[in-house]
Amino acid sequence: MDYFYVDIETVPLDKEKYLSLDEEERKKLLNPIDSRIVAIGVKKNTLVESILQGEDEASLLREFWSLLERKTGPNALPYRIVGFNIKDFDLPFLVTRSFILNVPIVPFLLKDVIDIREQISAYKYGPTRGKLKEFAALLNIPTLNEMDGSQVAERYWNQEHEKIREYLRKDLEITQKMHERMKKLRIDEIGRW
Repeated sequence: MDYFYVDIETVPLDKEKYLSLDEEERKKLLNPIDSRIVAIGVKKNTLVESILQGEDEASLLREFWSLLERKTGPNALPYRIVGFNIKDFDLPFLVTRSFILNVPIVPFLLKDVIDIREQISAYKYGPTRGKLKEFAALLNIPTLNEMDGSQVAERYWNQEHEKIREYLRKDLEITQKMHERMKKLRIDEIGRW
């Protein structure tokens, strides 16, 4: 089975409004209506990953869907999309921004998506605790300590695109290591229905 790891980074559309808010209010702007995608990380198994970045969000989305289509086309091996909190954040964001920007998507089945956070909590109903970095720390997986997701907007506005790239690359690595552990422990076999 092939796995297609996905992670995105986003920033608010209105920089001044974002900077005028406190941390709790800033979190409310991280939705596909008030924010945009500035980087998309994809990785297939242990092969080379692609970090898509640029100012033209529609082009980023077209390139992402094209990569997914190449992996899922008629000659592709079976695959599953994998991410951390991917069903609640990344995929809805990718699809909604594609809708807003008039970018065709590649259809997928949610049952074929592995959401690590969802499965390690055995599909708990309601809020769950634990961010990607917190799980990485518990499992002794190295992280980039000098940056977290709340700093992506600031790094983006300061033109620190390489820092975002490095951060996204590390998140893909953590996601893959967590997924490998899930498979080893058979947690990936938990079915919802």
